Amino acid sequence: MSGWFKGKRTFNITRKNNNTSSTSNSDTSNEDRGSILDDDEEKNNMSYILPKYSDESINHNSTNTNLTPNHTGNINGNSCINNTQNNTNNYSIPYTDTKNSIHGRNASWSTKSRKPFFASLKSKIIQLYQFDQLFHYYRTKNKTKFVTSLLKTLLGGFLTLLLIYVLFKSLYVIITGIIAFSLNNLPYYKNRYQILDLKDKEYYDYDFQNFDIDTIKKFDQGAEHYFVTHTGELLTDQDKIEVENKLEKLLSSSVDTYDLTDFTGSPEGKENRDHVLIAIPLRNAEDVLSLMFKHLMNLTYPHELIDLAFLVSDCSENDQTLNSLLQYSLDLQNGTLSQVLQDLDDIESIQFRKFQKDLEEQQQKDKELPDADYEDYSLFSNRNLYLKYMDPNYLREVHRAFSPPFHQNYNKPFRSVQIFKKDFGQVIGQGFSDRHAVKVQGVRRKLMGRARNWLVSNSLKPYHSWVYWRDADVELCPGSVIEDLMKFDYDIIVPNVWRPLPTFLHSTEQPYDLNSWIESGPALELARSLDEDDVIVEGYAEYPTWRVHLANLRDPNGNPQDIIDLDGVGGVSILAKAKLFRNGINFPAFTFENHAETEAFGKMAKKMGYRVGGLPHYTLWHIYEPSEDDLKEMAKIERENRRKD
Repeated sequence: MSGWFKGKRTFNITRKNNNTSSTSNSDTSNEDRGSILDDDEEKNNMSYILPKYSDESINHNSTNTNLTPNHTGNINGNSCINNTQNNTNNYSIPYTDTKNSIHGRNASWSTKSRKPFFASLKSKIIQLYQFDQLFHYYRTKNKTKFVTSLLKTLLGGFLTLLLIYVLFKSLYVIITGIIAFSLNNLPYYKNRYQILDLKDKEYYDYDFQNFDIDTIKKFDQGAEHYFVTHTGELLTDQDKIEVENKLEKLLSSSVDTYDLTDFTGSPEGKENRDHVLIAIPLRNAEDVLSLMFKHLMNLTYPHELIDLAFLVSDCSENDQTLNSLLQYSLDLQNGTLSQVLQDLDDIESIQFRKFQKDLEEQQQKDKELPDADYEDYSLFSNRNLYLKYMDPNYLREVHRAFSPPFHQNYNKPFRSVQIFKKDFGQVIGQGFSDRHAVKVQGVRRKLMGRARNWLVSNSLKPYHSWVYWRDADVELCPGSVIEDLMKFDYDIIVPNVWRPLPTFLHSTEQPYDLNSWIESGPALELARSLDEDDVIVEGYAEYPTWRVHLANLRDPNGNPQDIIDLDGVGGVSILAKAKLFRNGINFPAFTFENHAETEAFGKMAKKMGYRVGGLPHYTLWHIYEPSEDDLKEMAKIERENRRKD
């Protein structure tokens, strides 16, 4: 596939779905048969020996048991050995009255058998009695010491088990870390993986079935099999079944059958489980990627129904858009991106506060600088610096949009992510003034049309019902935008797009996307006067079209459900049914009725009988990008403020 397009690089980032677990059980059984001593006994290195019982020492007339000291420091382990030499031995457990007895009742056992079983039973009984006597001694003599000793024993056992658990846990972490590192091509992410249990069937539908590698390999090598019997028949029934099974394996693993009438797109796409392809072209977009991914996570359309496709093209030499995109995408699919972005925001906030402090200190030192020193207004190209000139109400709205609580599936990964890298020869700069200069619009938009067409042709799947085109530099957008646009059941539909302005421009907002419009008579007359390859660019004095622009119809208090028919559309946010692209509609990379790219896309769709609409009161907000004049004005204001100080 890669040989078809020179310079193409493709990255497929899939969901990580591990449903494995490891369980380690360890049973530790320790039996301590050592001595139990109190403090006095330890001082004298003494212990009490229970007397060895025989026929003479154990009788029904015993009323108590004498403990005799032994200076060996141990309890005699032979004191409980029974004498089994006599043919008949009678053993009676001594007892006393209720007041002095251990059990408060009489008990006796006897046996006349020489079998080893009864001899063993006799020995066990005496051992139990001696332990009971010893326990009774400690219980009555020194209850506190006994409890303390017991607690120490239990604590020691607990600490031993805890140590074993820590050792096993450390070993598990080390092993899993080695495995993750070996499977990971990006060391930056070796510690960021987490196990996700993705049970939604949409994550797995329309995937090829498992196939037999040997069968596929044989057919890939061009092997062909013919079966001819001795009677001249081509196949026997048995051979026919075998070949058909092999062909079924081949087809089921490399060929799928779709009824495209099932994927035409419906206004109830969320309820009908329609799959959506989100296509995003990128160029020198490293600075806005974090903003873009926040919006993607904030989408309330089911993430398991969304495939993401990015095209990185014609970036500057040292631009890091591709590397950053890969890193963000890995975190996105592993459910950890929200924490990563929060950490980045915290770091950026700290750095900005430090920069402001340093700048203020420098201003205090340089109050008497000549005016010429302030003509270097490139300082204000830093976005954080000119936030001080923005409307505070708008900034609070942006802050609320990216503050918790988020929707339930905010961190849920998407069905798939595809990243493409291919250049198309775009050399026009990405600065605000460079991109919007009238003389470059025709060439620039035709190249953008090529990029959009290439992206959709390589990422659109048969099961996609909708394609949502989105620019990366949108600052404010409802998370329900896909459902909100989808419900109108238009073949192509766009929202209104505005942008905020700094307060020194005497207005806090401005229409941004003027490429969504209704055709007019003067515009058609202008087109007839132009050469065939000339491209009309909307919003410039050189092309007076007098069209009605969707942006100019906005009423902040208007009904967001209002919709109007359009002829041309802008490319900031477009929701289109996938069937349009399958039926041949594209973003013309040539002059189509004196238009190109998205505006020509709308005109082509209208010409083929599809409905194109826009929402005048449903507004998305593009980021503010200062022009050179704006930067000069900011530098002038700063200069005047310093003079006042």
